[in-house]
Amino acid sequence: MKKIIQILIVLLISTTFSCTKNFTSLNTDPSRFTTTSPESVLTGVYLNTVNQMETNNIVYLWEYGHIVDPSGRYLGGNESTWTTMYINVLGNIEQIKRLYQGNPAYTNRMAVADMWECYVFAYLVGTYGPIPYSNAFNTSLTVVNYDDENTIYTSLLSRLKADAAAINVTGDKLTTDVIFNGNLTEWIKFANTLRLRIALRVQNNLPTLAASNIQDVMSNENMLPTSDADDAKLTYGTASGSQSVYYTQLVQGTSYLGTATPVMSDYAFTYFRSYKDPRLGAYFQPSATPFNITDTLTSTNSSLHYIVSYPIPYLGTPKSPVLLTQWGIQVGPFSGATIPTNYSTMQPALTASARPFYITTYAEVCFMKAEAALNGYGGTQTPDQYYYAGINANFAFWGLTAAQATAYEAQNGIKWGTAGRGFNYDLGFINTSIPAGNATKIWIQEWLNYYDDGAFDAWALQRRTQNLVLPPHTSPGNNPGVNGTYADLPDRWFYPVQSEVTRNPIGYANGVKLLGSPGDYVFTHLKIEPAYTPTDWTKVTGFVDYSFVEKWYGTTIESLTAAGIKYSVISTY
Repeated sequence: MKKIIQILIVLLISTTFSCTKNFTSLNTDPSRFTTTSPESVLTGVYLNTVNQMETNNIVYLWEYGHIVDPSGRYLGGNESTWTTMYINVLGNIEQIKRLYQGNPAYTNRMAVADMWECYVFAYLVGTYGPIPYSNAFNTSLTVVNYDDENTIYTSLLSRLKADAAAINVTGDKLTTDVIFNGNLTEWIKFANTLRLRIALRVQNNLPTLAASNIQDVMSNENMLPTSDADDAKLTYGTASGSQSVYYTQLVQGTSYLGTATPVMSDYAFTYFRSYKDPRLGAYFQPSATPFNITDTLTSTNSSLHYIVSYPIPYLGTPKSPVLLTQWGIQVGPFSGATIPTNYSTMQPALTASARPFYITTYAEVCFMKAEAALNGYGGTQTPDQYYYAGINANFAFWGLTAAQATAYEAQNGIKWGTAGRGFNYDLGFINTSIPAGNATKIWIQEWLNYYDDGAFDAWALQRRTQNLVLPPHTSPGNNPGVNGTYADLPDRWFYPVQSEVTRNPIGYANGVKLLGSPGDYVFTHLKIEPAYTPTDWTKVTGFVDYSFVEKWYGTTIESLTAAGIKYSVISTY
């Protein structure tokens, strides 16, 4: 950390320019300023932030979200997130604050800069736990101590409220704004959205503070997003240097561990199949080479049962590719399927060079308001109205119709107040049934809505709610679980060795102490998490269960013929 501070002292604002010289839609007017404009620096800050987040999604967080699997294992952090966020993002924000803070001609721009700083700090504290915060940029210190999670969250909520209040829509304007195109009202909504997100996240560890902030935000709903027109997003370009990280890593061939395109997980696949969710086809494309399953069907022209083989259009990759000996399973489901040929890959539009990265969406806001209203924290509508609005918004976002949303919402388990019967996960020991409790419904839909940019928030949602029963990862990488056989979802990341352990050892030791852990472990629970006992996956009963993909086209061989599907009859009885 000391090294970071030293770098910040000599940080050249031109570094940001070099990162964004080919960035699309820049509108800076250097002649308006005697020094570099805050907007010029902030443009680079936004790009540095989102580039790192897209990288983290590919290498780490998509895997954590259990919807898409890019790398096939859990990993526990990197150096670049810490250095990028503290130097190229927070460091640059601190530089412009030193130049312009307190100048009334820059009040709005300083409020915007502070909002973004809060956004990044929320990402960091939610990733590591205790981090350098209050003294992170104090250049007089030789040891930079860490702040406790609760201290940081308390400060962030206060700052975001102040930032929203500081914005004067008739005051100083943003001459360049690649997030909201200079609309200051949208920045107020952004601050309130972040505040609601953080307040919901800290209900376990700061319940009183969370309640007061949620109630305050919900009391002024017109200053929250009301449609996808209010989404916070950064749009990339098509020119070299302006393209999305998803594109450069996954399309141009520099992807992590050589995965050409991330594939759907079998866990999410089971949820899609259990509730006839049309987002299956919106999120993923059919397998390049469909996998053949064996099924038992009847016939309208015979009393026989037919054991047949036929291809299914979609397939999710196993989260537990290595079978634990305790399960007693000799051959896993979909044996012989290869990645990515037989598995369903992300829709190509999601890795297009200019596709925006979505920081917040209207659907997420609806689900957050549904939870707030369900907990009695206000709102102009009922919890179920917000809930359905969230599903409708998410379906519309992905180009699905209102009729499809209505049909989906009518199913038991999706319909408010109902319980739904889901299929078993392919190894049998997890079921996707949804209970009648409505909080569970909100969280499941919010989880699905976080595909694909919101992987960090999906990870945070799962940790604070423990809502999903996630399957074990039996290719755990550098974070093995019981006897090295499997890993559960990481609770946090290791602190980076080069950036902190080596350069700020006393501060680092203080951070580990604040964790309340005997060491710097990825399975140390953060304060946003409730107390829970992880499942011992060596003691569950496993069995291969194909029911969630059987009867894909119907229950008869005639249904296969009607769908134009070629099949082979293996035997009859």
